[in-house]
Amino acid sequence: MADDALQSDGEADDTPYELTVRLVEEEESRGLNRDYRGKDSSTNVLSFPHEPLDLDDFALPAELAERFAEEAPGFDDGEDAGLDGQPQGDAADDDVMLESGGVGDAEAPQTPELMTAEDEAADEADDASRFLGDLVISVHVVAREAAAQGKSLEDHFAHMLVHGTLHLLGYDHIEDDDAEHMEALERDVLAGLGIADPYREENQ
Repeated sequence: MADDALQSDGEADDTPYELTVRLVEEEESRGLNRDYRGKDSSTNVLSFPHEPLDLDDFALPAELAERFAEEAPGFDDGEDAGLDGQPQGDAADDDVMLESGGVGDAEAPQTPELMTAEDEAADEADDASRFLGDLVISVHVVAREAAAQGKSLEDHFAHMLVHGTLHLLGYDHIEDDDAEHMEALERDVLAGLGIADPYREENQ
């Protein structure tokens, strides 16, 4: 779905995508909708895009920072320390990181492979880009909507998956133009799955 949507926008690549889908009872959907969107009602699908943590936003409690400063040489005076207690940054060669090799024989341990900081940063960026986020789908709401709209449960459920995934990819339907664009993408993806246009009047 993500590939089809991005291909329609000319942004597709070979990166595999992952997301989490949680099926919930109506009450849990209502609680999440209330807590995160300020709407005290259940809803068909909620999307929670993945936002990688920025470790710069976190600071150690004072007592822990003091303890690390005492136990790790070079950690104080604003200087970061590595896992081995050696200073990092300008005070040390940080262009190369050690990556653990596999576990070998006790007599012949494997030599660690060298991995550049750029390689690790690229790996981290790839990992972050592959996980889109979480979808929370209320099965009762989806079933009720499908019955009211005369759609099969499978087709409406697929629509909610597509709709929610597009939200994870950054699409929304707040403005009319954005809504039209998002709906067009939904139609294209669903058509590829053999599902009729969910926005046609007879399918509402």
